[in-house]
Amino acid sequence: MLKYIVYYSFSQSEISSSELKELLQKAREWNEAYEITGLLIYRYNKKFKRGNFLQIIEGPKKSISPTWDRITADPRHHTITVLEDGSFEERNFSTWSMGLKNLNTEALEDIPGFININDDQFWSNPNKLKPTALNLLRKFYDMG
Repeated sequence: MLKYIVYYSFSQSEISSSELKELLQKAREWNEAYEITGLLIYRYNKKFKRGNFLQIIEGPKKSISPTWDRITADPRHHTITVLEDGSFEERNFSTWSMGLKNLNTEALEDIPGFININDDQFWSNPNKLKPTALNLLRKFYDMG
């Protein structure tokens, strides 16, 4: 049985491509050691001058807890909101120790099932969108 967590957060500042590359390298090293797989999506919104992370991590229960502790202690982001957590029989992101997508709004809007997280309607009840968040991440993964 595998555990997973899907979360959303705000970045403290704009994250450069080189910083994202370094973050990805460190995440992959950690994830390979702890049998974690997943996907991290980052987007910087120039209009609102803020960045957002959307991520899923999955792996053995013994590995999810220390990984989650590491994520929540990371000073690069704040206001972490868990959209969904639970269990899987099989991995959804089995070939990625950590996939990364750095997106702009236009790229997001082209994805079927796009969730506009800057919309007040999203924040009125984000829990109702739980399956949609996982489905959205799966679409990014399937696009490779």
